[in-house]
Amino acid sequence: MTRRLMFVAMMTVGFGLMATGCAPKMTIEEMKAHMPQRPAELDKLNAFVGQWTFEGEGKMAGVEESLKTSGENEAVWGPDRWFIVSNESFTMGELGSMKGLGTWTYDAKAGKYRSLWVDTMGGTGTGTMSHDEKTNTWRMKACSHGAMGDTTMKGTVRFTDPNTMEWEMTEYAMLGLMKTMEMKGTSRRK
Repeated sequence: MTRRLMFVAMMTVGFGLMATGCAPKMTIEEMKAHMPQRPAELDKLNAFVGQWTFEGEGKMAGVEESLKTSGENEAVWGPDRWFIVSNESFTMGELGSMKGLGTWTYDAKAGKYRSLWVDTMGGTGTGTMSHDEKTNTWRMKACSHGAMGDTTMKGTVRFTDPNTMEWEMTEYAMLGLMKTMEMKGTSRRK
């Protein structure tokens, strides 16, 4: 076993050294020329930029009553307008107050919008989004880990006007077999 590991390690080092020597030589100007340009699709995210208040209602698996949710968020452009950062503060019924942080950007290579999320309930998630121009609706999918374990989420955000968003989402666990939460509500620009 030790001989095999030594052989693999030596081969890895050897190939690594060969690959390093094969990298093309470039000037700084040539390297800058290879850097991607800012995708125009990022400008669509401008619809989310601003200060918002929201209210809605949620239903969680195993909880009889619906939970009222309300809060506010502020979404701002990050450096050179390559991504949006959104800070949220909200309450969800008897669960109390929570905070969250999200980022949204556009992945030109994949042709998708991408998002990241973390919150003070221990939730973390990554997702993708697409935009339907005709209905001014964003469709979202995400995978998260939090209080309900590993979950997937599907949702929509529809702009009824530039200052109003109607949103809804459904979260599932157990590979999509068990619905853990449904939420819907409205956000209004301050």
